[in-house]
Amino acid sequence: MPSALTYPGVYVEEIPSGVHTITGVATSTAAIIGWAPRGPTSEKDTPTLVTSWTDYVQKFGGLSAYSLLGYAVYHFFNNGGRRLISSGSLGLKQRKPQNRGRHHLYRQ
Repeated sequence: MPSALTYPGVYVEEIPSGVHTITGVATSTAAIIGWAPRGPTSEKDTPTLVTSWTDYVQKFGGLSAYSLLGYAVYHFFNNGGRRLISSGSLGLKQRKPQNRGRHHLYRQ
């Protein structure tokens, strides 16, 4: 407590504790994996640094009706993302995945 309280008012006493504040980190860097129309897909390939939507299109082929990966990357860069570490799915051997799930509902 403060030692000499000689006048009325509000007194604040800070007590040191073992709890530390959470340090803020950048949210402009992300990692993503999924099927892409082209690009590295084998187990030996290392993830690729992508710095813009244009860079992603050149390396991985852009948007595809078979995967939501391209759309996620597009929106990541549209919303201020700066660095993306991307890798194609393992074991797909550059073939298009079977059209299962909700994607086929929208195709005519």
